[in-house]
Amino acid sequence: MKPESKHAARGIGLCALLFFLLAGCGEAPKPLPKLYPVPQFTLTERSGQPFDSASLRGKVWVADFFFTNCIGTCLILSNNMGKVHQAFRDEPGVRFVSISTDSNNDTPAVLRDYASRMKADDRWAFLTGEHDSIFELSIEGFKLALVEQPDDVSIADKFIHSTKLVLVDKTGTIRAYYNGVGETADAEHLRLVADIKRLLAE
Repeated sequence: MKPESKHAARGIGLCALLFFLLAGCGEAPKPLPKLYPVPQFTLTERSGQPFDSASLRGKVWVADFFFTNCIGTCLILSNNMGKVHQAFRDEPGVRFVSISTDSNNDTPAVLRDYASRMKADDRWAFLTGEHDSIFELSIEGFKLALVEQPDDVSIADKFIHSTKLVLVDKTGTIRAYYNGVGETADAEHLRLVADIKRLLAE
């Protein structure tokens, strides 16, 4: 081999080694910010039993707001929540909480039927409760908009609520929000799954 060929081969080898070393030295992702503490709440689960948010301590959980008569956006939101639920079907440290905005119609029996259609197990709670408590929890607790439309509006459009999925850590602190519907929902699903894994490791 000519001397210049040896030098070229050595140079290529050093470049390859440098690339290999640098490839493993990427910066670790920044920790998720700690946004807002979720206030303690007690609502009624689809089982008819009281659900105390204290039972979520030590768990990573995802929350959303919906109502069963909303056959468009809410159904998409619930199905996307269901995909995350399925992704962690073997992970006991993750919980899911769907809170109905329609206290009058979403009784425990109605929620049981809805949960069955979503193939929800006991790790996914479906909650209802007093009208004012739900509104306060959404607006003040989760920082999510919630508006009730006039009585002459169809039941399917009765409530204007957020379509965000909310990630909460083991201490009950909101760490991030994710689009639950729309064009970015698939990418947001991947981001949410990755962030849940990060919080499980905290």
